[in-house]
Amino acid sequence: MLTRTLILIAALYGGFPAAAAQDAPARGMSFEVFIRLEHGMTEGELVLRAGRPDHFSVDNYREGLKSYYYFPTLANPFLTTVLLRSGRIVSIDRVRKS
Repeated sequence: MLTRTLILIAALYGGFPAAAAQDAPARGMSFEVFIRLEHGMTEGELVLRAGRPDHFSVDNYREGLKSYYYFPTLANPFLTTVLLRSGRIVSIDRVRKS
C-alpha cells in the first residue's frame, strides 16, 4: 500500500521524467542558438542556452561520451546533434530533414 502511494505521489509531482519526456513534443534548436554553440563549451552552458535535449544517450560511460539530440520541428527542420566528452562539446552536427 505504501509503495502504491509513493508511486502515485511521484507521478503527480513529476517524479517520472522519462515518461514525461516521451509525451512532450520535440522542441528543436533554433539557428540563433546553434550559431552560439562552441567547441569546449560545458554541458551546463549547452543546456542553459539550448534547453534540455529532445533525446540524449550515453555512448561510452568510461570516456564520458554523451550525445544530445534536438529533433526537427515544422518551424525548424534541422536535426542537431551535439557530442560531449567529459562534459565538454567536441562535435556539433546539423542536418536538414525533409
